[in-house]
Amino acid sequence: MGLIALGHKNPDTDSIISPMIVSHYSDSLFGRHAVAKRAGELNNETKFILNYLTDSTIKLPDLLDKIRAEEVILVDTTEQTQLIEGVNENNLFAIIDHHNLGGLKSSKPVYARIEPLGCTCTILYKILKEKNLEITQEVACLLASAIISDTLFLNSPTTTDEDRTILKELNKIAELDLEEYSMEMFKAKSSLEGIETNEIIEKDYKFFEMGKSKVGIGVWETVAPETVNEKKAEILNALKNKKQKDDLDYLFFGVVDIIKENTYLYLVGDEETNLAKEIFKGNLEDNVMFAEHIVSRKKQIVPQLKEKLE
Repeated sequence: MGLIALGHKNPDTDSIISPMIVSHYSDSLFGRHAVAKRAGELNNETKFILNYLTDSTIKLPDLLDKIRAEEVILVDTTEQTQLIEGVNENNLFAIIDHHNLGGLKSSKPVYARIEPLGCTCTILYKILKEKNLEITQEVACLLASAIISDTLFLNSPTTTDEDRTILKELNKIAELDLEEYSMEMFKAKSSLEGIETNEIIEKDYKFFEMGKSKVGIGVWETVAPETVNEKKAEILNALKNKKQKDDLDYLFFGVVDIIKENTYLYLVGDEETNLAKEIFKGNLEDNVMFAEHIVSRKKQIVPQLKEKLE
């Protein structure tokens, strides 16, 4: 039976780089070789990072639509609703994650490493150091890139002191100009070139079951929120269509201003509007709420919604 390393659907940078790192070191970590896979297309930020590492020797994960006869090392999620078809309690081999427990079960004991850190790659760095495994400049660049991405260059409220310390340690090897490099990453993340409206709302989208409610939450992180907000009418229309198509009880979409650390929260209906007024209490204008100092879906949106809906 084969072994694969895999992240969540609609993968962000962490959910692409983590499987790459796990695969690269899998023989040393697990005594078996794991093949890195991805559960969706690369976003522009991840493409920038991989293009930056033009001499990369670590293989890019191939796309996988469902699990067939493989065992799975799952990274960056434990939410069943965010997994491709076929991941189940019988084929879980290991879990490495930095989110809350999402309800996955296993039919046998598995290796599990879950820590409240800003990025899965922060955990992977700790594992590599504990195992005294060599971290090359290429690996350091990949790990650093994922940490920068997930923590918004250490500005997200999910950031911990360990993330800060480990990014510094990694950069002793990576030798990046972190300020300049992170801004180039975020510019790539912000690019709307070749992006359709549906992709804007679905590129970084996660589905949750909260109590009896089906909830979708998409985000678009950008250094230029005005370029997204000028498409407001198109986005709201796409959100209405997606809510109906996916039979959701609630659908939220946030345009996150990385620089000013605020979010423009798109509210597609009365249900979302009433809930957002109660929780976030931001200024509302034409179905968009300005949510000051909110930038993290994981820490500032999902827990608050769960508290109300579960």
